[in-house]
Amino acid sequence: MSLLTVSHQVLRLIQLVFTTIILALAGALIEQQHSGGTPTRVNYSIYAAAFATLCLFYLFPSAFAPTLRHPLIQVILDLLISIFMLCAGLAMAAEMGGNSCSDRDFLLRNGITNGGGSSHMKRRCMEANALTAFEWFAFITFFITLLLGLDELRRDRDSRHLTRGRARATV
Repeated sequence: MSLLTVSHQVLRLIQLVFTTIILALAGALIEQQHSGGTPTRVNYSIYAAAFATLCLFYLFPSAFAPTLRHPLIQVILDLLISIFMLCAGLAMAAEMGGNSCSDRDFLLRNGITNGGGSSHMKRRCMEANALTAFEWFAFITFFITLLLGLDELRRDRDSRHLTRGRARATV
């Protein structure tokens, strides 16, 4: 087993953990919403994590079973998930604005932290910050597997061209 295969397997396991954490944090923020609609950024976060989880039902086993692996499908899924996680991380970071969870004015004005009148605004703020961080961590891991997949596609293409060139030379 090559180092590339092991690193791919470890990354898929980390991605599974990160998406599970994102689902849990976004789900907690949605569940704690007392009144009003859930903020769209939180809804998008749970969508991105659910999409990633569904894709991981294929990507995770394919990292361990080479017969299931199709590099082009993996690249497409990693690209889509990377884009979704990047957008979710950017949206949450923009909404949270890097403000302190101790700033009472920020907690009251922010739609994610106040939770429609939630009495646990500081906890919601910390959960939203953690959600943002894990979305960025997930984006990084999916982007790395995207780059690994692109490299694998390039190597496969190069090896096919070499094989075709040898076949033509012998004819």
